[in-house]
Amino acid sequence: MQELKKNVVEMSDVTNQNQMAIELIKQDIKSIRSETATHNRLSEKDFALIHKKIDKIDSRLWAVAALIIATTFGKLLADLFM
Repeated sequence: MQELKKNVVEMSDVTNQNQMAIELIKQDIKSIRSETATHNRLSEKDFALIHKKIDKIDSRLWAVAALIIATTFGKLLADLFM
């Protein structure tokens, strides 16, 4: 009988330890989820900013290309009529 009581007490201790471990894991999961959500929001903002900068550079490159083409055709037209 004593052995049975000892086993029940040990099982109760293990159960309590497991419950505490489960609660700790649940808290860790909540923390990871909130940190991940925060990180994702910040990353989306950073990507949007980078995208804007790339669009600006792209527009400038197209403007330079158009200027080069216009200058070349301008010279050709000027030489043609002179």
